[in-house]
Amino acid sequence: MQRFLFFLGLTTLSVQVDAQQPKTQNIWHKIMPNNAKLQYAGNIGMFSVGAGYVSPNQKWKGDVFYGLVPGTYAEKPIHSFTLKGKYSPINRTYNHDIQVNWLNAGLWTNYSFGSKYFLKLPDYYDKGYYYFPTQLNIGAFVGSEIRYQKWGLYYEVGTTEKHVINYVKNMSSINFHQMWNIGIGLVYHLK
Repeated sequence: MQRFLFFLGLTTLSVQVDAQQPKTQNIWHKIMPNNAKLQYAGNIGMFSVGAGYVSPNQKWKGDVFYGLVPGTYAEKPIHSFTLKGKYSPINRTYNHDIQVNWLNAGLWTNYSFGSKYFLKLPDYYDKGYYYFPTQLNIGAFVGSEIRYQKWGLYYEVGTTEKHVINYVKNMSSINFHQMWNIGIGLVYHLK
């Protein structure tokens, strides 16, 4: 019983000490994402949901996404995981409620799950049949975001390393405009 009361007393004391500290000192507030996102297209899944983090100076940003291409658009549903990093050098606040990131430029890497995809060429393919893995993709993009209060809308125009390689190796097989994709997204800023 004494141990229980001692533990209860320490727990109560820690809650009181934690409540007296400013909210920014709370560990949960520090590790909580800055925003939550929903994205359509953009080479990371037909539909993607993610969370984002922003540096204190608002210029560097990182996102984590889970993407899905439904089975109605593929042989089987395609699940993927994406990490994005971006730099936003031109941010403007136009009044208390409206902010615009005029330029977001970044890179992403995407990993697709499933036996249909590979990092190492399977034995049943001849050497050189594929010159890059199908399970891992790397991409680059530019875009913008407009934010009203806590809600934001963004777009990204980008390409993948595979599109660039195919274009450079054989410019007659793919048009320049076919290399590019567009993704649009909705953001809710948590802090």
